[in-house]
Amino acid sequence: MAIIKDKVSFVKSVGAIVNVDNGVIDKVFGKPQTVNTELIEYDTATVEGVLPEYNSFRNSANIVTKNGKDTVKIAPVNFNDSISKDVLNADAMKFGENEYGDGRVDPMMESMLNGVGRLHLNAMVGTKKVAYEALTTFKIAGGYEGKNGKEDIVFPVRAANKEVLDGTTYKKWNDALGAATPLDDIARAYDAMKIKPSFIIMNSTTYAKFINNSTVLTADNTNGGKAKNFYQNTNIDGTKDFFFAGKLIYNHVSLDIYVEKGVYKDKAGSTLPYLSNGYVIYSNNGNGNLYYGGIPKASKGGVKRIRAVFDVDEVITVNPPVDEVIYRTAPLPVLKQPEGFYSQKTF
Repeated sequence: MAIIKDKVSFVKSVGAIVNVDNGVIDKVFGKPQTVNTELIEYDTATVEGVLPEYNSFRNSANIVTKNGKDTVKIAPVNFNDSISKDVLNADAMKFGENEYGDGRVDPMMESMLNGVGRLHLNAMVGTKKVAYEALTTFKIAGGYEGKNGKEDIVFPVRAANKEVLDGTTYKKWNDALGAATPLDDIARAYDAMKIKPSFIIMNSTTYAKFINNSTVLTADNTNGGKAKNFYQNTNIDGTKDFFFAGKLIYNHVSLDIYVEKGVYKDKAGSTLPYLSNGYVIYSNNGNGNLYYGGIPKASKGGVKRIRAVFDVDEVITVNPPVDEVIYRTAPLPVLKQPEGFYSQKTF
């Protein structure tokens, strides 16, 4: 039984009551693409004359090399969620008078809007978490449902493009002795990349270590032959979780710096950053894609898959009878240009 008579207008309403700043999705992955198939097929570019040192695609994708490119078929990450109508109805009583002025909420719209908004928020949080997981580790743990159960999705980024500062050869940015050299660390990563990045992303804690380093906050000093290394953005929008912090110009390196300050709560109630402390992500605009795989729907002939970003239904199950709102979505952040990504763990 479908309770949503006008799904288009309803979806617009849901979008107004959730708040997840997906600036990183817009920046790196661009406009979402939808398909109605179970598996998503995409090409990964290869660098001529260089052996593709993949971390691994074993058990997580089917790879076929054709015309100098690796064609990959992989399953999306499903965020399927549901909530009981009993819970929604109880929550609905917290609202005030409805449009009829009888002191009661409209039992359909208020409960549905509250419940689906909550499920929509959970899915948006999950999508953003998965995107940052892919950007920092080059994989999505347990993101693929295969014959052997849940397996990792591992993207074809060279193992050499993931660096962890050891604290000895390269000092960590939170070194108590203040011996860190973040500008040199960034320049080293920049030089190691075959496709040069245009920006880097770090979270607010990492940015604080960066900006307070003595080599970063330098003043203009033309008489001494020194140039300013970092130009801070003086018009930061404090309402944004993802924002442009400034421009780094150091020797031959020119990079925009973006900061992610967003946090979420896990199932235990702990508050965690979307982008983990210490990570610095190197990329260009649109280096990846956000695919939405076909969402399974019951049909007379069995199951069909629809092309959508998300889908909502109310269903009644029996034994025991349960009236639930079902929310389905299947996003997959894909690192399409493997040589254009670099992950650096600075502390």
